[in-house]
Amino acid sequence: MIPHRLLTLLAAVVLIVATRVQTQASTPAGRVLFETGFERFEGYDPELDLVDALGRGQNGWTSVGHGGNGLLAQPLSGFQGQYAYLGYQGPTNASVSVNLFRPVRLVPDTNAAPVVVFQVTFCLRDDTPSPAVADDFRWSVYTPDDHRLLTLDCHGTDQSINYALDDGKGFIGTGYQFEYGVAYQLEISMSFGRNRWSASLNGTTVVHEQPLTTGSQRPALGSVDAVWAAHPKGTWNDNYMLFDDYRIVAYPPEAVAPLVELVGLDTQARPQLRIWGEPGVRYRIRSSNDLATWTDREVVSAAGPEGLATWTDTQPAAMRCYQAIALP
Repeated sequence: MIPHRLLTLLAAVVLIVATRVQTQASTPAGRVLFETGFERFEGYDPELDLVDALGRGQNGWTSVGHGGNGLLAQPLSGFQGQYAYLGYQGPTNASVSVNLFRPVRLVPDTNAAPVVVFQVTFCLRDDTPSPAVADDFRWSVYTPDDHRLLTLDCHGTDQSINYALDDGKGFIGTGYQFEYGVAYQLEISMSFGRNRWSASLNGTTVVHEQPLTTGSQRPALGSVDAVWAAHPKGTWNDNYMLFDDYRIVAYPPEAVAPLVELVGLDTQARPQLRIWGEPGVRYRIRSSNDLATWTDREVVSAAGPEGLATWTDTQPAAMRCYQAIALP
């Protein structure tokens, strides 16, 4: 996969790098809404389901539907200590999906902390690999009144990665695929101020700047769910999802990394950049010819409502790297 937000584009060889705000004493920290590593010291018992058939969950976890779930501690690449799982043994009722979640119920402050970032490590496993008998596993974001805002889907049949909005139009392919047995670092960044979300896997953006909701109401955050969806409906298979280091944090706008895109070259072969950030936030553009020494170039401000800034390098080189850093 492509390294973290690092692109090589066009014959001119222009590299684009997006970074988080530099650590400064004056930079506001994010507010952790919930985080867990599913460890014993947090109160998780590996002898119990994470959420049992009676709906009794450990440490506030709950479910819609019930299927195989619990905690494991066997050594596994990409995971440490105990970690959770969902899948493998299907429910005995007519459920077509199972959701595991820990409610957070947040009405985001669209001025002070408009961005909510969800992070998790997950890995899909299949003990009897067969495209004909492979379920889907998803991460879905819901409002407190159970309205689904978005879903990132791993489709077992063809191992494609897809997403869905709340417009009822179904899933859209990202062009990416997952591999069984590989640990992925998922990050979903949700801007409640701009009504946009993006998702990355191991640092590669797979969904970029999609509507958080297609409705007219400004949404709140209820939960981020691990979802097991039977494929076909009502027929449960033995693949499963492992997940760990589950974290939801609300950030001020200047604490979130922008996404930098190369628009192209103008008629004078000068690189033109787009900086996707948060409205009103200033971003320092820096450049380097060797990825070792960086030079401050200019400060731009992201305009509302999209949080977009543009910039053209009037002094291009045969090879140049760029990064944008949010300023407090």
